[in-house]
Amino acid sequence: MSHSLPRKIDMVNPEDGVSLYLELPTIFLAALFGAAYFSTRGMSSLGSLGAGMAIGLGGGILRDVVLNIEPAAFSNWYFVPVALAGALIGGVLRTRVPGSKSAGLLRSVIVALLLIVGLEKAYQFGNPIISVVLIGILTAVGGTVLVGLLTGVDLLANAGGAYLVFSLLLASTVFLLVASTGHTVAAEVAGGLVFVIVRMTGANRGWTVHQLPGELPAQS
Repeated sequence: MSHSLPRKIDMVNPEDGVSLYLELPTIFLAALFGAAYFSTRGMSSLGSLGAGMAIGLGGGILRDVVLNIEPAAFSNWYFVPVALAGALIGGVLRTRVPGSKSAGLLRSVIVALLLIVGLEKAYQFGNPIISVVLIGILTAVGGTVLVGLLTGVDLLANAGGAYLVFSLLLASTVFLLVASTGHTVAAEVAGGLVFVIVRMTGANRGWTVHQLPGELPAQS
């Protein structure tokens, strides 16, 4: 009886087309913040753990389903442990992360990272421009939408409105323009920075709503 060992991890050029140096930290941070956020909203430890993992992995799973490929979270053994570690730490830091002064910036960075991960994979697979943008946005909000369905909260109704959609579309456009020159890393950085800057500028100046994709409305 033979036993196969986990295959060697190629961090730079993995089979799914997205650098794991980008995707794994993104999953970790999203799971951490998601678990911390829901822990402060009266959810049980187990529930917040599941919510954090769903936020970390959900968008990527939906992305791969739309791309008609096996979800990377199912075919790579290390995705789930990374999400689990992030959610566990988020539960421990639940009173510090969501309530910190930098929480808004952290949320923006996480959404930007999720967006870029989705854009990059869809782009690497040769999808049409419109599909790349839609898949990127799906990756950014998919996890929190899944949690919304499980918790019964209408997250789409509290997703930030037209201004947030504008931020996502603008960042996606910048990514595609730079990526078309063949500079993928520069495209990732440029697209992510555009989203964070536009999002934080709007939030600080009160241009429109202050919620990010999937952020639950404040409880009274």
